[in-house]
Amino acid sequence: MNSRPPFPSTSSPPSQPSPYRYLGRGGSERPVRLQIIIALVAGLIVVAVPLYLWRRPKPESIPSADAATADAGAYAWDAGALADAGAGLSEGVTLSPFTTIKCENPGPGTTPPERCDHVTFFEDGLSRAIRDNVQCAPSGKAAITVSFVLEMDFRRKRTNLYVGKSTTVSRTKTKELLRCVKRAMPTPDWGTIPHQYVKYKINVMATYPANESF
Repeated sequence: MNSRPPFPSTSSPPSQPSPYRYLGRGGSERPVRLQIIIALVAGLIVVAVPLYLWRRPKPESIPSADAATADAGAYAWDAGALADAGAGLSEGVTLSPFTTIKCENPGPGTTPPERCDHVTFFEDGLSRAIRDNVQCAPSGKAAITVSFVLEMDFRRKRTNLYVGKSTTVSRTKTKELLRCVKRAMPTPDWGTIPHQYVKYKINVMATYPANESF
């Protein structure tokens, strides 16, 4: 009986140990370290954020709407009070338009009053002085008219204010008023006041209402 030849052995040699078996060795320490680092960072965040929120500078408070409204109301009240005061002064006296009686320069000839220029510095100053001194005016049962005449001399740099003939009360009753108005007249800087003539004479009529207490 013929014996068969032995088949060649097909079994492979013992396999080499897989390299993946060694990855776990020593690697178990890495997750532990990573967890510790994460825990430390989280702890720092938990401590730092409240400290920052507690110590950060606080923004300046914005004025409330109520405060703004109160300020606006106070301003409106002040403006109203000033308006009432101005109205009271204007009711105390009524002024006519200014009239130029004459204006002249050295030499022959005369200038018609309608051709004279208006020296607004003195007109405005006299008007303001009259309105600001209503309390000095005489009073009576009937309205009183006082004629103010102002003379200006640019050469001699002087003025003269007096009561004219059209005044409806005696001059003795207008002395205090005239004194008050003269004291309130502005001091002129003669070299800076625009004018065309050397001398002027102007007039304004001030009418004071009747005093109801009489």
